[in-house]
Parts: sequence; structure tokens; C-alpha cells
Amino acid sequence: MWSFDGKKFSEVHGPILFHHGERLRLTLVNDTMMEHPIHLHGMFFEVDNGAGEYRPRKHTVSVKPAERSLRLITADEPGRWAFHCHLLLHMEAGMFRVVEVSAKPEVRS
Repeated sequence: MWSFDGKKFSEVHGPILFHHGERLRLTLVNDTMMEHPIHLHGMFFEVDNGAGEYRPRKHTVSVKPAERSLRLITADEPGRWAFHCHLLLHMEAGMFRVVEVSAKPEVRS
């Protein structure tokens, strides 16, 4: 079984909710013996590499076996986005979620 947070896509009821403009730190834990290329549509992962503001920005990050990695995200694109392992077998087996970024608040003058 491939999953996020121990649940296959077929077992979840709704998206992972992000608020527009929110700054998030995601902890990706790979407790398997396979590498997982994790892809988030619509936003970039920032690799927290200890180099201050000079962090690589990526749409797909590889999480090696038994690795725990931290990734930063700014939820700056409203809408519903796919979040999944790029290995088709893993995605089809349940390693897929939907991320929903709330709409931008209206600016009133």
C-alpha cells in the first residue's frame, strides 16, 4: 500500500487545505525501501539546504529510502492541485492527494 499520512487516496474525504499566502514547512518521511519522487502541481517546494535565502525551488523532490526531509512552500496559487508520487504504480495504488489553496481574499478600497 502506498499512501500519504497512512491513508490511500480512496480512504480520504477531501483535500489537504492550505490558506492563500500561508508559509508551510512540510516534513516528508519515507519509511519504505524505495525512493519516491514527490510532485506538487501549481507551487514550488523550496529545499531548506541551510544556505539562507539561496534555496533551490523544485516542483518534484526525491525522498530517498528511510529519509526524512523538510520542504518549504508558500501557498500562493489558489485552486486545487495534485500532490503525488511520480511513480505511476505508487500513485495508482493510493500515493496521491489533492491540495486546495483557499482563494485570495478580496482587497477593498
